[in-house]
Amino acid sequence: MREVVFAPCDPFFLQEVKAGDVRFQAEDYLFRLGLLRERLREKGLTHAVLYGDREHFSNIEYFTSYDCRFEEALLVVDARGGASILVGNEGLGYSEQIPYEINRVLYQNFSLQGQPRQQLRNLSEIFGALGITARSRVGLAGYKYYEGGFACGRPYAFDVPAYILHELHHACGEPNIIDFTKELTGYPNGIRMRLHNAKDIAWAEYAGNRTANVMLNLLKNLKPGVSEFELSQKSNAGFDLTNVCSIVSFGERGVALGLKSPLMDVRLQEGDVCALCYSLRGNNTARVGVAATCQNSYREELKPYLRSFYMKHWEAMAAWYETASVACSSGALYDAVMSRIGGAEFGVALNPGHNVSTDEWTNSSIYKNSPVAVHDGSHIQVDIIASNVNPVRVSICEDAVVIASGKLRAELEAQYPEAYRRIVMRQQKIREVLNINLSDDVLPMSNLNAVCFPFMLNTDTILAYSAAE
Repeated sequence: MREVVFAPCDPFFLQEVKAGDVRFQAEDYLFRLGLLRERLREKGLTHAVLYGDREHFSNIEYFTSYDCRFEEALLVVDARGGASILVGNEGLGYSEQIPYEINRVLYQNFSLQGQPRQQLRNLSEIFGALGITARSRVGLAGYKYYEGGFACGRPYAFDVPAYILHELHHACGEPNIIDFTKELTGYPNGIRMRLHNAKDIAWAEYAGNRTANVMLNLLKNLKPGVSEFELSQKSNAGFDLTNVCSIVSFGERGVALGLKSPLMDVRLQEGDVCALCYSLRGNNTARVGVAATCQNSYREELKPYLRSFYMKHWEAMAAWYETASVACSSGALYDAVMSRIGGAEFGVALNPGHNVSTDEWTNSSIYKNSPVAVHDGSHIQVDIIASNVNPVRVSICEDAVVIASGKLRAELEAQYPEAYRRIVMRQQKIREVLNINLSDDVLPMSNLNAVCFPFMLNTDTILAYSAAE
């Protein structure tokens, strides 16, 4: 029987990867618009209206490259062709980055408070000019959809500002508007819930390399006495586009708070609980454990939990990796984790894994008795959070994978051979060093996938399964 053991870290896992950037062009966004129009026609809709704001930009960005930097925005797509983007004063110039021909409309109520509004038009008039009339059927998408009658007791509870919904009602009538959000980010077939081609995977792998490189810099510079802020400065993180707050956090209070930003006056002491997280659009790399060099440098109150909590958490994560494949049940992924760390002492409160995109958490099908199959092209964060208090202890070893069929893998090999070779080498190391039985379908997005440092001040030691007898 295999057990979780301490193993020497293969130097491969500690290599920084300098891969070339992958950027989407006009043809990529037009392909996605084609998927959107096809879905509109399937649903008998004439238009899609997609809402976005600074935090919830991903639906609009996916089809245009435009992310809402200051203001709200609306994307209006006609099923017969043509697309328009409604932006505020500062968004108008930025919208020029959209790489294909699009109708740009200034709607000054999207501008920040106090800015000029001399050219303000009624939103319902703008909708009418874009062809949305009483004869239209409109799919309206916010950021989240609601199911089970938990929102207002109505068939549709739209996650958009009320004044936008009111103006859309005025333009086409309330019965002609349906919630379209699930068609973008819902299961089983939301448009954004899979990577559709090799370029999408290459983009995700680039993000994985970048976040892993930053994590390696954080670990390399993690030393007793360093402040949270000083360590963040040594991360070599650039001005890349992020999708979640970066975390450098030392000590019980900071780690218990979870989403805390680094402070200048909090310094690391050996034996502290420690949290490190860096995320870009497309990948999040996080490690949370104990800043120790060996078992003896764990604080006394944490020593009993090295094997019963931290190592058990890695075992559950390894079971996730061994279960995942194209068409596997999301419920099976849940069971693989929770059969090992489902007890109250592990405090797993969120889904053990979720889809990721330009937004850090797009959706999750991984829950108890989930009937949803993991589909080809799924882009998933292996995000399993075990936590408890008295003493505070949290274990996270989070990275992204893509679940891909042989056809999609062959496409990746043909179009992005260097990325494909890196992925195959990662699979080999995970199997041979960590002794995790990984399906060919599971594509690790960085060299750090499944690599857990039980002593975060000592990257020479990792956790692994014992070799099969």
